Amino acid sequence: MENIIKNYESLLLDYSEASRVALETGRKRLLAFAMEKLEEFERSFIETFSFERLLVLQKELNSKGLLIA
Repeated sequence: MENIIKNYESLLLDYSEASRVALETGRKRLLAFAMEKLEEFERSFIETFSFERLLVLQKELNSKGLLIA
């Protein structure tokens, strides 16, 4: 499970960086790619575990300052 959490953290950091780039430059391709990868991860996580477990993980990562706003 630790690898799954690390992967999700990495995807959230990628999303954050892509969002920053999109805001600063107007380029949105990287942001779209990051959002797509996040969606793929979350769908797979829900299929493997559950939606409720994803919410718990998001709450944990939110407490570390990682979230999608």
